[in-house]
Amino acid sequence: MASAADFSQQDFDYIIIGGGTTGLALASILSTNASVRVGVIEAGLRKDDEMILVPGMIGKAVGNPEYDWNFVTKPQPFAQNREMPIPRGKVLGGTSALNYMAYCRGSELEHNDWEKLGIKGWNWNTISDAIKSAEAWSPPTRHAKAHHADNVAKNHGRYGYVKTAAYSYYYDLVLPFFATMNKLGVVTNQSEASGDVIGIWTYTASIDPQTNTRCYSTNAYYDRVSNRPNIVVLTGAQASKVIFRQTSSSDLQATAVEYHKGGRTYKVPVHREVIISTGALQTPQLLELSGIGNPDLLRRLNIPLKIDLPGVGENLQDHLTVSMGAELKGSHETTDDLSSETFAQRRLEQYRLSRTGMLSSTLSTLVFIPSSSFIPPDKMQSILSTMDEALKLPQIQNSPWKKWYDVQRAWLENDGIAQLEVILFPSYTHVGCTNEKAKHYMISVFLQHAWSRGHVHATSTSVLDSPEIDLAILDSLGNIDMMMFLEAVKYAFKIMETGALGDLTAEIIEPKPSWSDDELMNYIRSNVGSAFHPIGGLCNLKAENLSYASYPSKGTASMLPRSANGVVDNELKVKFNLEYNCLRDELTYFLQVYGTTNLRVADASIFPIVSLKVVTLHILLQVILALGNSSSSHALWGGS
Repeated sequence: MASAADFSQQDFDYIIIGGGTTGLALASILSTNASVRVGVIEAGLRKDDEMILVPGMIGKAVGNPEYDWNFVTKPQPFAQNREMPIPRGKVLGGTSALNYMAYCRGSELEHNDWEKLGIKGWNWNTISDAIKSAEAWSPPTRHAKAHHADNVAKNHGRYGYVKTAAYSYYYDLVLPFFATMNKLGVVTNQSEASGDVIGIWTYTASIDPQTNTRCYSTNAYYDRVSNRPNIVVLTGAQASKVIFRQTSSSDLQATAVEYHKGGRTYKVPVHREVIISTGALQTPQLLELSGIGNPDLLRRLNIPLKIDLPGVGENLQDHLTVSMGAELKGSHETTDDLSSETFAQRRLEQYRLSRTGMLSSTLSTLVFIPSSSFIPPDKMQSILSTMDEALKLPQIQNSPWKKWYDVQRAWLENDGIAQLEVILFPSYTHVGCTNEKAKHYMISVFLQHAWSRGHVHATSTSVLDSPEIDLAILDSLGNIDMMMFLEAVKYAFKIMETGALGDLTAEIIEPKPSWSDDELMNYIRSNVGSAFHPIGGLCNLKAENLSYASYPSKGTASMLPRSANGVVDNELKVKFNLEYNCLRDELTYFLQVYGTTNLRVADASIFPIVSLKVVTLHILLQVILALGNSSSSHALWGGS
């Protein structure tokens, strides 16, 4: 790693802004070409300590400014005007150092529908192959198989970078949870990695099974190449803008990156490409500070306009969640126990000595179900009728997003598409608990396809000022998000009262099954929050023949046509060409920003529509390779 001054004096073919989940992986792969030099600018520091590496310490680093950006939304009017925290990793490795380590595929049906939106090549086969290419899977142990771990080898990769396995420890509530869901008609899914995610299943984690420690971008990718002379990582420095020059074709060429460290400003030149990989919340801000975005916003901030791209920062989406708690009967080992300093120290000593026990694992079990599984038919019909009326509004019918709404509307009635995720957390803290020995659990419900669309934008000319983040929580067409949450909470009551889990439940604490719909909706407004999966806000993948309309776009830097408020094309580069029927060399402009010749975006800001949990974003570089074949690989890696 270099000093800030030394870094500015070096010659780089590629500069990657953001040494996080995708950026660090991409830099590491680029460095395999010994003829190119790669520089990485990362705001955080390297933190290989137990708060990152120990699975059971997940959450310890959240809120700590040495690890977390500590972003919060602006007050949300439909959620009691609350500000919502959105943790993002401010360390080398990014949020892959803080997340729940779930190495989950998305849905085959959902990914294939991306192509219906005109986003060519980003289908299930491509994405599945990319995930397998990144994965180094180990089969589950006998104990893990007894807890329904995925043991279908054909659905996994064996020779990639990211080590994956099922956990070795399971809480005693796992099997009762399976039994209860089965009794409610939810099947046990033995391999969600197949692309069919419906059912209850045990997830595969990004964990090294030999050491039972987190596997993330830093140790999976960077540590393999850190001794190479052609890759240089600068930590503790924050990029503040990309500097351009005009070309003869009217497009802009990125020539340098400005960054701050220690109160000083530096500039480093680049010969080939700049790749922004700072995530759905910060990539839009950096583009705007570089003069790319909505002219009205840039004018208000006194930022000179370089490229008119009004889609920058729009279409911010997230999974939304509401949680409810219960007290257990009898004796159970839950994470409530870790509130005892003596117990916590014993478990930490066990983990350090043998890499076993509670701290070797996190939660392990996920449920994904379609709307028909948790919404009664009469309620569903009412929701659909209200939604269909809202979709007839002129601003929807005439918007460039009509295709997107049509796809999302069709998903509501598709039993192969999950609309709800349910997670049981073996812990719950509540005011008024008088039983010191009481054990608890929490059921959290997550809307997989919320209809609300927000934005994220720069608030000043300084990158040191946090962006304005507005998730527009519960502000949805036909109030559909609230209606679906209401049914999801009622379904969670059924889970807590049914079968093996119901037999273990002493009391549902809050909310209560006896509450009226109005009381439950007020609870939802007071407790709904982000599930910390923001996407979009930049540029959408390229689609075809969409006319511009003044309507919020999906994806804060969405991968869509420029005429549909897209920011990057589906080959990942920001582009300026408005003639979408006469495409340029598609492989040359992979994920390129419109209006530029050599600025790319590679992070979750490009995703055009919120989907089921997608495996950590180092698969983006594998998708690039899969889509590019030989010519795009040459274009991206700098071959002749």
